[in-house]
Parts: sequence; C-alpha cells; structure tokens
Amino acid sequence: MSIPKTPTHSPFPAYEIEQESTPNRYLSLPTPASMRSTVLFGIPLRSSLTGEEVTDAAIQHYIDEAISEIEHSLDIYVTPVTFSERHDYSRHLFFWSFGYMKVNHGPILDVSKFQLSFNNGNNQPGSIPLVDLPLEFVHVQPTDQTVQLVPAQGVTFTGFIASIYSGLGFHAFNSQALSSWPGAILVEYRAGFETDKCPAMIAGLIENLAAFKMLSIMGPILFPHNGVSISIDGTSQSTSTLGPGFLQNRLKDLKDISDQQMDTARGYYNKKFLSDFL
Repeated sequence: MSIPKTPTHSPFPAYEIEQESTPNRYLSLPTPASMRSTVLFGIPLRSSLTGEEVTDAAIQHYIDEAISEIEHSLDIYVTPVTFSERHDYSRHLFFWSFGYMKVNHGPILDVSKFQLSFNNGNNQPGSIPLVDLPLEFVHVQPTDQTVQLVPAQGVTFTGFIASIYSGLGFHAFNSQALSSWPGAILVEYRAGFETDKCPAMIAGLIENLAAFKMLSIMGPILFPHNGVSISIDGTSQSTSTLGPGFLQNRLKDLKDISDQQMDTARGYYNKKFLSDFL
C-alpha cells in the first residue's frame, strides 16, 4: 500500500503545470557514455604510460564526486531524498500563521506526513500521534522550503474529526498554558529533482565539474608531453601531440564555465530569509 502524499510540485519552474516542448529545460543526469560524447569528446582517454583506457567506473566516480560537491555547496539534492524532521511547536505560528514552518532542505517535492506528537512518541511500538493532519491541508512552497496548513476541500467532516481531534491531545496543544513544545512537530517530505526533471543547467554543471576533476587528476598521465624529437646520424624527426598546454587551456575553460554555472545556481537556489517570525 503506497503512502499518501501531497501532490508532487515542480521545483523548476516552480508551480508549472504545462510548458512548451522546446526548449527542453531538463536533461538526464550525465553518464560516462554521455560525457565521452560531449565534454570529453576528442580527448584520448588512454594512459600514455600503460596504454590502459579510462574506464566508465572511473568517470562515474568523478560524476558522483561532482554531484556531492554541488549538493553540499547549494544545499539542494539532485535526486529525491526523503527526510523526517522534528520542529518546535509554536502556538502562535500554528494557530495564527497557518502553521508556518521552514523545513531544512529543498526544493520540496511533496509531503507524506505532518503530525503533532511528543518527541519520543513515534519511537514507541504501537504509538499513535496526538494529531495527524490531513495532507490536503498542507500547502507547500517548493523553492522557499516552506510548509503551511490551510483548510481545504476534499476532507470529510468525520475524517477531519477522527484525524485531528484525537482525544485530549489536540486540546492540550491548543491550551493557553502550552505556547510552545520542543520537537513536537514531525514532518516527512521529499526534496530534490525527479529523475526526468533535472534542470539542464544543473546537469551541465555536474558534467563540467566532473570533467574538471577527472582531467585535473588524470591529465598528466593522459598528456605527459607535447613534443618528441628523434635525431640519428644527421637525420631528425619531430612530432607534436596534445600536451600540457592543451590540458591547461581545457582545465581553465572548464573551471570558468563551472564557476559561472555554480554562481548562477547559487543565486537561484540559495534564497535565505533575512528575517523571520519573532
């Protein structure tokens, strides 16, 4: 049985419901095969010392490194990740600000649980939350990483009573005496990009950053020299190949492009609140 969730939201463009087929704003995540045909095209990925070719596993290693660096730098997730977080309960925010809450990660795809319970309530076998809010009430702003509770249609009165007014728990939270409770809100949600909805710029950033990392480490092995001269008994022969000069230029281009893409992504995804509820 699948766990019900709030409707999946499109992180980019936020709230979109329809768009033209061109231009394609999304790309698949880079693979070793795709990198060989794009950013690594024309580069001889073979060791000049041993003759061994760079394997797909080696390229995938640098793709994974690039994804991890982007996730740490931008505090976003390239593929969906499910989180379970505890947040402090505030009577003011819950009843006068529609349960306003900023979760720790984004962009939000959907919410699968929003409950009020004691901190260790969900760790006890057979325990039930004090309040299990209908997911139809959950209003999500994906890129802002915020969740609010707004009464909605589609919830029967009986179902509302059964899910919200569970015993005296709800009334305890609603009492004047209890204005706050540490870790009383439990929210589970997914954050990241769907498999087929990774923004093209993020996919390009992964590709360029992975290529930069790989060539920085393997470049001296792939391009140990750029000229060979042979002289025997008055005759000479010289050849030139791709060497350190080409490698340095390629690394500079990749760094400039990836730095620009990272700055652009940081400006879009790292929106922080300067002030919040006091």
